[in-house]
Amino acid sequence: MKNIVENIRNLNKEKIIEYLQYKNDNHKNLLKLARDIRNNGKFQNKAELRSVIEISNICVQKCKYCSICSNNNTFILSEKDIINRIKLLAERGRRTFLLQSGENRTQKFIDTISNCLKEAKRINPDIQIILCLGNLTRKQYEQLKDAGADRYVLKFETSDSKHHKFCRPSDSIENRLECINNLIDIGFKVGSGNIVGLPEQTYENLYQDLVLINNLKLSMVSATKFIPNEKSKFKNYPAGDINLTLNFIAILRILKPECLMPSTSSLAVSNENGQYEGLMAGCNTVTIHDGTPKEYEKYFSIYSESRFTPAEEFCRQIIKKAEMSPENFLII
Repeated sequence: MKNIVENIRNLNKEKIIEYLQYKNDNHKNLLKLARDIRNNGKFQNKAELRSVIEISNICVQKCKYCSICSNNNTFILSEKDIINRIKLLAERGRRTFLLQSGENRTQKFIDTISNCLKEAKRINPDIQIILCLGNLTRKQYEQLKDAGADRYVLKFETSDSKHHKFCRPSDSIENRLECINNLIDIGFKVGSGNIVGLPEQTYENLYQDLVLINNLKLSMVSATKFIPNEKSKFKNYPAGDINLTLNFIAILRILKPECLMPSTSSLAVSNENGQYEGLMAGCNTVTIHDGTPKEYEKYFSIYSESRFTPAEEFCRQIIKKAEMSPENFLII
């Protein structure tokens, strides 16, 4: 096991590609190794509980794995609605909030989010707010940071330039990395990562994703499983392999022992135990889907039209099953 840790942290390409393909007992042992490293690390067996509020599905990007850019039923929550939803969830004891939207770079939208951040922090100064709003200008990122945002999630999805353009034709990896580095430079606690199982993805691509993650100064890392959204350009491709995704997650935990890492709802699509297995592979964050108004949930279908939106009880159950302790937030 010591050799596995050394090989991963030394970014031994041949061995990492071998570990990505582990099955059966090798697969189980790799996940246990990652789990042990997490439990003996900075956060031990604690799991951060977050509430997500999907604030808008308007998006200028044309990612082939997602359908919200083509949704005719667009929505933007009002400033009042966002503030009230944070307030309501905070009264339930929630302290970490993920505000997520499609990519909307209009200054009016950024001003609205900034106003919400200021008021939410005024009412509850002890909360943590994570933003996931896509590529913005450095000035807009600075505005959001000054307004009270603590963290920002901006996944690169795939690090290979050609593959990135194939999957995200309206963007480039160079532009994405400029935004990530701007966020880090401004002082955000930044999260990034990839999608495992994308069409035409290779083991070489996955290895390069790990190299990039290792080179970035990230506080949060993640890997989601590719799901062929029924209304996306990639609808006819097979779903990502759960075994491969969990191997990648375990390798990521071993590579980045001090980072927060979510067990995402993508793992649970077609696998009811998927999110629990993510925790057993080294993840230590779970997102509760209790912030988005019910009438808008169906219009924010990044993974699938048949959404899986984990409720608080479900999240607490899998955390308990994984022998972990739920926390309102973890300091990173």
